[in-house]
Amino acid sequence: MEGYLLILLFTLCNVGESILVKDYAKRHGSGGMLMNAVIALFASLFFLITDTGGFYVPAGMLPLALINCCLFAAGFYFTFVAFRVGPYGLTRLISSFSLLFTIFYGLIFLEEPITPLTFPGIAMILAAMVLINYKGKGAVAAPEENGVSLKWLIYLLISVVANGFIGILTRMQQIRFDNACSNEFQFISIGGSFVMLAVMGVILDRDKLRGILKHGLLYGVGAGICNGAKNFVTLAVYLYIPISTAGPIKTGLGMVSAFVVALLLYKERYTRLQLIGVVLGAVAVVLLGLPKTIFS
Repeated sequence: MEGYLLILLFTLCNVGESILVKDYAKRHGSGGMLMNAVIALFASLFFLITDTGGFYVPAGMLPLALINCCLFAAGFYFTFVAFRVGPYGLTRLISSFSLLFTIFYGLIFLEEPITPLTFPGIAMILAAMVLINYKGKGAVAAPEENGVSLKWLIYLLISVVANGFIGILTRMQQIRFDNACSNEFQFISIGGSFVMLAVMGVILDRDKLRGILKHGLLYGVGAGICNGAKNFVTLAVYLYIPISTAGPIKTGLGMVSAFVVALLLYKERYTRLQLIGVVLGAVAVVLLGLPKTIFS
């Protein structure tokens, strides 16, 4: 039960972060590097503050952490620009594809246990993603949105790949170091992305620095706290639930929450096929969340 409650908390943190990032992108637009540097800074501090076992960084962990720095920087920035040029709902719904990386990593490389509902549940998640992302007649973005474009899709795909590999590297680190030094790994990964984004932001947007900090600081602090809590919860989830099960559940809840927020907050409309996709996603969550003990 603890693992499923943690996944719900992850979903709430993810919703909070995405709304703050979208709102800043919609209201101000510029300074994405620096705004996301603030997010990364406060997200990384979360892992420094919550560390209780003494800060220890094994040399063997550094290569993974440095790769993760680049992935986090790309994930932060390209998610922001995708929100800036595209609608909230479809941006978040397509972002759900990143969790497929961890699902198949767990099934193929970690040989995690499979129940009779594992593959039907994953198939329903895939079908839900196809249906939800179908942009047919009647599914239009809110009037103030720019709508979908090739540029938006490229930004989004980069963030999906980056976030997908972040999930894989996070689990690899936990396994390699027997769940030790997880806070250190996340602090170096996200803190390193802060340095990268801050340096690039100062170089590219130094003439707008004062205005960006004035408008983006509050958004960045709030989104950073949500992001830090979200990543911290993810570490705990994998201690209770296999990654191949946690991934689909997080995906399904992410799709449903994105649908609800886009519909109620951003007034985006959906087709019947997209509504069916949301229902499929919710059913898949129930199937994949059933305890494996009932099949033993």
